Amino acid sequence: MFKGETHEIESIERTIQLYEEAFNEWNLDKLVRAFHSDSMVYWYIPESNRFYNGLCYRWVEDFLRNQINDPEVNYYVNVESISQHESVAFARVRFLADDPQNYRDTTDYLTLMKFDTDWKIVNKSGHTVSLEYSELEQRINGESSLPFNDPDEIEQITKCLEVYVEAFHDWDLEKIKHTFHPSMRLNSVDQDTQKFRNQFRPYAVWKEVLETHKTDGVKYETEIKQIDQRGTAAVAVMYWKALTPKGIGHTTDYLTLLKVEDCWKIVNKSCHFYFIEN
Repeated sequence: MFKGETHEIESIERTIQLYEEAFNEWNLDKLVRAFHSDSMVYWYIPESNRFYNGLCYRWVEDFLRNQINDPEVNYYVNVESISQHESVAFARVRFLADDPQNYRDTTDYLTLMKFDTDWKIVNKSGHTVSLEYSELEQRINGESSLPFNDPDEIEQITKCLEVYVEAFHDWDLEKIKHTFHPSMRLNSVDQDTQKFRNQFRPYAVWKEVLETHKTDGVKYETEIKQIDQRGTAAVAVMYWKALTPKGIGHTTDYLTLLKVEDCWKIVNKSCHFYFIEN
């Protein structure tokens, strides 16, 4: 598990605090400061079998509508966990919503990336449970805990990640399709220009990547560093060492997964990469 550097964790916490204050103050400026303008939202609602993904600006529109329609909603926020490595991180954040129209308990899995000295949220996914008011009160008062890392779900997620690795060992596009959701995005930050890349990765691009790596004879060493799961959402941290003819590539993946129709799929991949030439 990556615990991260203390000053970076504090900076990440400040970004999440902006997110929290944006809701409790209906402060759009703080919401914009917390999220990168090209950030994504991925969500799956099992009750209606609805998969949702979109750019941040669409979610901001919802925020503005909520400000008008639900001015009496109160949010109780707790940052439960932060994992950070170099320029990428994730946080598990708990939102208890005292909303008369829908009392709920939401776990956000927020992926963050570092731009110069600031951390921005680049992906938001999670899991929501509707509650009776009495149960909401219990959770607000800390009288009811919410489990995470269910052993059966962790086993399924691990198998998904193992297939991801096999896809690159076997140069097998079908295993990529089994692992990644068709609408997944790949995020990275150029450390020299600080330019953010939010790339849609269709299967045709994955095919080209596999073929190129096969031609170059690239070999991999991998390790699953961490899995954090609650309900139908999870984040996994993986390390990849790519042995190429020109040198060694080191990649740390922060992978967001959603359980869509009883199958775990990677919907977002945010990574820190560096290359050492021979």
